Amino acid sequence: MMRGSLAVSPSLSVRRLTIEDLEQVDGLNRLAVGPVIDPNVVKPESHAYFETIFAGRGFFVGVFDGAELVAYAILQHDHAASDDPRASLGLAPGAPVGRLAGARVAPAYRGQGLQRALIAARVRAAPPDMLLFSTAAPVNTASWSNLLAEGFPIRDIQFFFGGYARYLMVRDGTTYDPGRTLLVDPLDTPRQKALFAEGWRGYARGRLESGATGVVFAKPIPAVGS
Repeated sequence: MMRGSLAVSPSLSVRRLTIEDLEQVDGLNRLAVGPVIDPNVVKPESHAYFETIFAGRGFFVGVFDGAELVAYAILQHDHAASDDPRASLGLAPGAPVGRLAGARVAPAYRGQGLQRALIAARVRAAPPDMLLFSTAAPVNTASWSNLLAEGFPIRDIQFFFGGYARYLMVRDGTTYDPGRTLLVDPLDTPRQKALFAEGWRGYARGRLESGATGVVFAKPIPAVGS
């Protein structure tokens, strides 16, 4: 079982959660997202969904301050048919694929790098043959910025969770050509879709002339021998 201190804050401990932690997970989810959830930004999650993860659809990584759960994140390997990425990624139906799903941090513990630390923790805990992906709303800058920083480039914009636009971000170890890049507004969906179709990928965060956060696009560097 995963257990130990967290690199970003040695005073906090991390471990894999069990069904006994369910009520703390549910309470932290409600505390972190507040009374109104905009599904265009964050996927709503429920007590019933958490039960399915504990029942075998994936696992939770939790961060504790003493006995208090202050952050958690999910790695889900059993996907709903409508949200299964295998076909769009060119993978066989039974290929092992894990989604870095919901992550929540208690308001008092934000700004400590816990979101990035939880991404890294799930990557380490995943089976070595599992392809990892995640989704993030283009308007959710913090989410996709953290994923980019942890090696999840943007491959496409697709519709998940009942029709909400999300970046499809896949950790495949690809490197990118920094000598030819384009800086794009994350809200410019037609421009990004055209770039994805031409083989470009979003691989870094940048700054637009307006001062807003943009996505740096580049083309993958072909692997040697390919």
